[in-house]
Amino acid sequence: MHRVRASLFVSAMALALTALAPSLAEAHTIPGGLTLHQMASAADVIAAARIEAVFAEPHGAGPLPPVEARILELFREGDAKVGPIRFVPHRHADENYVAGEEILLFLERRRPDAKDAAAVPYESVEAIADRIVLVPATRARWIDATRAYAALGKGARGGDPAALGRVTVTMLGSKEPRIATFALRDLTLAGAAPLIGEADAPALTTLLDDASRPATLRVGLLMELERRKLVPVGPSWIPLLRSAPANDRVQVIRAAGARAFVPGVTAELVSILEKGERDAAVAAARALGVERNEAAVEPLGRAVDREPDELRFAALGSLRRIGSPAAREILARVAKSHPDRETRRVATTEQNLLDARASAPPSAPAAATSPPPASSTGFGTKGVALGIALVVLVCYGVFFLRKGKGNPQ
Repeated sequence: MHRVRASLFVSAMALALTALAPSLAEAHTIPGGLTLHQMASAADVIAAARIEAVFAEPHGAGPLPPVEARILELFREGDAKVGPIRFVPHRHADENYVAGEEILLFLERRRPDAKDAAAVPYESVEAIADRIVLVPATRARWIDATRAYAALGKGARGGDPAALGRVTVTMLGSKEPRIATFALRDLTLAGAAPLIGEADAPALTTLLDDASRPATLRVGLLMELERRKLVPVGPSWIPLLRSAPANDRVQVIRAAGARAFVPGVTAELVSILEKGERDAAVAAARALGVERNEAAVEPLGRAVDREPDELRFAALGSLRRIGSPAAREILARVAKSHPDRETRRVATTEQNLLDARASAPPSAPAAATSPPPASSTGFGTKGVALGIALVVLVCYGVFFLRKGKGNPQ
């Protein structure tokens, strides 16, 4: 009997761990690494330092060996002193620091009970692969940016949003692309927090018109300005599409597809479809495939008779996504009479997909009452599963205690 009880207990524990596992994984992982602000807000010690020694890997499994660095300049001292400092590195693969390299260090105090904590009191916040190497050409920019973020203080939630907003606007204008990208990520991660406002819009829209800035940065900034209702949705994409450099143009066209419902954006994408070079035209053909985008149907219909075949297939896919009667007619015509056999096959496939979508049963109507709001803890469905598992655990624990009192076995 006790084996049955133990088996049930283990099953309940497994359910609890299954419910918890995704939350634990999500809490530990930050996709894309940390921004400069996140590293500065987490660090007990912030410094410019030179790597002095990278010690040998231990034999077999074990903790990473410490790294020794000489502090050149402190931006947040904690209890560190200018001079050599040892810390445990943080990495996800086989990266290593390079002796002689000058870098920015963001260090956290280790737990007092950690192995060798007295001799190696710190661990790095940033992963080795994400380290910021200081070189003469950009050193001053990184130092100034690090000072600004260090001045905001430690702790991600305790800072002043207005102060972070001022630093963010300044860093978005940095000539160092990585600093500006960090600032854009801070702006995105802030959600609805008022980091920027109408007073900042003129300076930020100037950045949108600066063709020397990376196109991906300008796209991300434009999306944020639109999301925060600081610029009208749509019009700013047109000069961005026209000024994007050749190596970034496809990415900008793909992003502009999210605004293809704006007539001016559709017109610009049609122009690229008809006059752009091959990769740009193919990207425009895909970007125009927005449901009910009737203005794109005729240009896409002309594209199905052009070379290369990749352009024809992209146009056919967009006609299926538009799904209007005029788009259906073109798909039917191409499936029946296009001179290229493969194009006919693709058109038939797209036509069948469109017919299947039209014949699908309508989705169930929404409930009359709104569902209860998600828990503020963020667990949602996982929280329900976890709660059930914990109730089961408690019940079995009480059961075991009672049986233990009545039966010594």
